[in-house]
Amino acid sequence: MSDYNELGQELTNLLRLKILPVGVKLFEKVSDVPKDFEVTDTMVALCAVIGMSRYYEKPIATTKDTATGCAMGGVSLGFYGPPPSIADGTRNAGVWAENKEAAKKLIEKMNPIKTGKFEAVGFAPLNIMSVEPDIVQVWGTPVQVLALVYANSWDGSENIELSTSGHGASCYEALTVPYNTGRPRLAIADIGDHRFAYAADDEMIMG
Repeated sequence: MSDYNELGQELTNLLRLKILPVGVKLFEKVSDVPKDFEVTDTMVALCAVIGMSRYYEKPIATTKDTATGCAMGGVSLGFYGPPPSIADGTRNAGVWAENKEAAKKLIEKMNPIKTGKFEAVGFAPLNIMSVEPDIVQVWGTPVQVLALVYANSWDGSENIELSTSGHGASCYEALTVPYNTGRPRLAIADIGDHRFAYAADDEMIMG
């Protein structure tokens, strides 16, 4: 058992988590995905893949060609650039925002991973993950996550930030942002996480 496998089990036991922490691994090539990861072959939202890994407790991966169920996830990981209708706000006007201008700003505020750097991403419960993760996500109640915040500040580390538009919690705020900054990040599970990742009403995320 690797150190990360042990850490996953220890976090679950110490925090009394209902759902195991999830490791996230970004792959430059689809061929780099380990054989023990089930690779999706249909269109999915990234948060749905996270949900499947969390609840079915199995390694699962998706690629730039299948992570198209919600553009927020694919764009944030740099699988592809924003589709024109997303970039100019047309598609999300009246859905995510009041008008085209407001919807356009939602995308402009993002700092995605460089487009084309990665072709796939894998998720697995940390206690069984076969590769070293780039990011770890802990889904828990505010009290459980607060214990992690205290652990972070114990040695005088900088405060952990929570900044959100209400969109892209598990795919952007708790994944892309920590990857780009090297710093932990808090996120409030968004509507996609509740619909597709089985997030409970009292769950939030630390990435």
